[in-house]
Amino acid sequence: METHSFNLRQNYFELFDLAVASQPDLSELRAKYMVLQRQYHPDKFASADDQQRRQAVQIASFVNQAHQTLSDPLKCAEYCLQLQGVSVDSETDAKMDPMFLMEQMEWREALEDIDSSDSAAFDKLEKLRTDIDASTHAIAQQVAAQLESQDTASARDGIRKWQFLSKLYSEAESLEARLDDEAG
Repeated sequence: METHSFNLRQNYFELFDLAVASQPDLSELRAKYMVLQRQYHPDKFASADDQQRRQAVQIASFVNQAHQTLSDPLKCAEYCLQLQGVSVDSETDAKMDPMFLMEQMEWREALEDIDSSDSAAFDKLEKLRTDIDASTHAIAQQVAAQLESQDTASARDGIRKWQFLSKLYSEAESLEARLDDEAG
């Protein structure tokens, strides 16, 4: 087994021999990931020297990180933007579409208003999650088109909105788990 010829500086799409796209073919990605996993799994290098074992661990980590990034639609979009030289640094940029922010505030308030004493809590939560899902899907499609046309400013704004929605969806899932615990 050889590890010295592996290029840890290639981008994730090059690693999997895929075209750069914010929505890669996940079955092709998975198949190529499995091939690389079998080829570079650290267990295959158990009897190799220390340097090759360390390289195998680095390669496996790189392959895993690449797969996780490209498998997650939001992370993949962020990575595609990064490849175009643009960072999605929401910590330093407070600008956001006011209409989107209003919608976020309404959804967040609706989420906060749901409690276990309400007999319709799960229905309200499901409606909220459906709305968030629909908005997320629409933004994901816009971001894909913007990345394709290299409209990086719009893609960056879209990804930031997507990040907000992803966080809100996670909070809704946490609330559902809490409601399940209280009901059980």
